[in-house]
Amino acid sequence: MLSKGCIESSSRIVEAARDYKYLLNRGYPAGSSLNIVVTRYRMSRVERSLLLRCVHRDEYVAKVLRSVVSRDAILGSNLLIDLLNVSTTLIAFLEGECLYKCDDGIIRDLGGSRYWRGRRERVSEAINLIRDHLIAVKPVKIYLVLDRHAPMSGEILRNAEKIFRESGFNVEGILADRADKKIIELSRGLEDLIGVVATSDSLILEKADQIYDLAGEIISSIDPSRVDGSIYAELSIKHQ
Repeated sequence: MLSKGCIESSSRIVEAARDYKYLLNRGYPAGSSLNIVVTRYRMSRVERSLLLRCVHRDEYVAKVLRSVVSRDAILGSNLLIDLLNVSTTLIAFLEGECLYKCDDGIIRDLGGSRYWRGRRERVSEAINLIRDHLIAVKPVKIYLVLDRHAPMSGEILRNAEKIFRESGFNVEGILADRADKKIIELSRGLEDLIGVVATSDSLILEKADQIYDLAGEIISSIDPSRVDGSIYAELSIKHQ
């Protein structure tokens, strides 16, 4: 069941999303395009966030859809986890926040990193969910990449490494000045490593060769009814 207060699919929301995608597909800047659509449809802050996070140009969507791999592809692979990104989506799920399947097929929340701040216990719960899911998936090695500027980053990364090692995983934690840049470098083999990327960050997804929607797969395996799939159903090029 969808959480209370979530954006309900309507002809207004769908038309706004289509207009925004139309502008993106024709090369107009995302910021000004979003402002035009938000003003025209008198959209709320939350509705604006939905468009920003869940609607993309078709070229990007096609690339992501081609790059997404199933859990079977994780077996024997290196898995690069954007720990802040994946954990915040899982925390949003644990706290009953709204979740959406976007036009690129990736499941996202609308709150971003604010779910991370001050939620030490929730972060641990999220990490345990990741651990439990990966026990069955069995990557050969896990790289936990975390932005060093994130609150509690060092403590959380050490705890995450401990949780994974105690379950028998080969794991390496990496604190990076820019987690997105580090993950892109690792995923492209620029540091003698080729791996599958787990994130919903569109900047990373656009450049990654193999993508696993880790948070989305975990959520879908526990309670798929929590995810609103209307944007994906209406706008994804997979359905055109």
